[in-house]
Amino acid sequence: MIRAADYGRALFELAWQEQKDGEIGEEMARVRTILEGQPGYCRLLDSPALPREQRLLLLEQAFSSLSPYHLNFLKILCEKHAVHQYAACAQVYGQLYDQAHQILRATAITAVGMTKAQQDALVNKLTAMTGKTVKLSNVVDSRVLGGVTLRFGGVQLDGSLQARLDALRQSLAAATV
Repeated sequence: MIRAADYGRALFELAWQEQKDGEIGEEMARVRTILEGQPGYCRLLDSPALPREQRLLLLEQAFSSLSPYHLNFLKILCEKHAVHQYAACAQVYGQLYDQAHQILRATAITAVGMTKAQQDALVNKLTAMTGKTVKLSNVVDSRVLGGVTLRFGGVQLDGSLQARLDALRQSLAAATV
């Protein structure tokens, strides 16, 4: 079994040195989508029942358009019966890419979809706060009564109506009359 973090880091470091980190990152997003949509294909590529040469040929046929570094990375995973860990490797790669390029990925959870103006205002505020380029995604959750819960960089800021009601409930319970 491989350590996905080590493999993702190794590919990122190679791509960074060769100034191909953006190109390979985009390729990884496409390959990840393909592999996640075809779990049987991953099992086939990891199967010891299929000879190594045939598994590698399948990879070359399916992913011939990839950069050589990336294709070789996939072949290494295939040889180690670890194609199923590609998504974890890609996640580590993406985290390192974001860190190297000062990108902060944030998620705003709201009851209804945010308008473009609201998203832009939130991105501007987060950019000013962090000094990073912010990539914001909006997730609609009907359980949110109102307001917004913001998640980024391991932090959660809960400005939802439910959080405010909970805080009010706690302060009223703690108050002495």
